[in-house]
Amino acid sequence: MRPFLRPAAGVAALAALTACGIQETDVVGASGPATVDILPARQVRMLLFFLSPDGALMPVARIVGDGDSGGFGGEYSSSTDGGADSAAPTRPPTEKTVAALVAGPQKAERRAGMRNDSSLTAAIADVRISLSGKTADVVVGNPVRGLTGPARRQLVCTVAYAESPDGSVMVRLRGTDAALAPEPCDAWPTPAQLRTPPE
Repeated sequence: MRPFLRPAAGVAALAALTACGIQETDVVGASGPATVDILPARQVRMLLFFLSPDGALMPVARIVGDGDSGGFGGEYSSSTDGGADSAAPTRPPTEKTVAALVAGPQKAERRAGMRNDSSLTAAIADVRISLSGKTADVVVGNPVRGLTGPARRQLVCTVAYAESPDGSVMVRLRGTDAALAPEPCDAWPTPAQLRTPPE
C-alpha cells in the first residue's frame, strides 16, 4: 500500500495548484552564460593581471581614489569639470593602468603570492595606446620580442579589460623591434582581491 501513497499525494498537490489558478508553463530555454561587469564597476577600479604562485594569470581589482592610489594617482577618482556630475567617477586611462601593472603587486598582493613576470620591466610602463575598432595598439619604446608568454598575457589582458568591460578587445603589442600579431585575452576574470573604499 505504501508505494501508492506518494503518487497519490503528488496528484492531489497538482490538483490543488490547478484549482488555485496556477497555470502550467512551458520549459524556459537557457542560452549561454550572461556577461556582467566585474564588481566594483570599471569606473572606480583598475583590473590588473598578475601571476599567481603557480604561474596562472590572476586578475586583481584595485579601487580608484580610495586613499591608497597604488601608483596611479587619486586624480582619477572623479571628473574635474566642476559641473553637476563632478562627483561621478571616471575610468582611469589605460596608460595609467599599464603603469600600475608594471609597477607590480602592492604589499598585500605580494603576501597573497602575486607577482609580475621578470620580463615585464619598468621600460614597458611608458606606452601609447590607440583603439581602432576592436583592436588596441600598444606602442612601447623598447623591444617586445623579449617579453615571455606570461608577460604578454599580463599586458594583453590588462589592456583588454581597461579598454572594454568584457575584455573582448584584441591587443597588438608594437615595439622598436617588431609588431606582434593581435592577441585576445584568454583569462576568465575572477578577481583575486577586492579592496573596499573606506567609509
